[in-house]
Amino acid sequence: MMWDLNPVGASFASTDEGEALWGLGGLVIVKIPAVHTGGRFAVIEQRMRRHSASPAHTHAHADETFAVIEGEVALWIEGETMIAKAGAVAHVPGGLVHAWRIESTEARMLVVTTPAHEAFYRDCCQTATSFTQPPWATTVDLEQLMRVGVRHHVQILGPLWQSGSEPDLGGLL
Repeated sequence: MMWDLNPVGASFASTDEGEALWGLGGLVIVKIPAVHTGGRFAVIEQRMRRHSASPAHTHAHADETFAVIEGEVALWIEGETMIAKAGAVAHVPGGLVHAWRIESTEARMLVVTTPAHEAFYRDCCQTATSFTQPPWATTVDLEQLMRVGVRHHVQILGPLWQSGSEPDLGGLL
């Protein structure tokens, strides 16, 4: 794990550096924790395989910005689906209903978010033993995710977003 700070407070994490976690269906790496940005934001990398997905959800007080580094990710934001390929960036202000789903064999995306949402990621995940996919990649314990969501003001609105359909919101939108 890296995060040596130089005298001006800069942080750096190379490809396989950061805090490796398993959760949310794949490998999650806290590249730059909020504690190293003066509590302004955190940078988290998600490395996921095809069929990894989030449920439709919202978090009123946490913005997320997704930058696709590799692969193809479907992003669903307030009823609109976008296919994001490497180089695409999407900003989701707090309070908007959204979901993501991996469309390529594998994908990597950076997520820039708030310190509070970093805590949600940490609480959803467990310490990884390596910078590899967990043995149970692409699976998510939705009940556990909902329990963690309640603690972190993340409202889970339905099941994981399945390929070939819109996210299930129970008629909310």
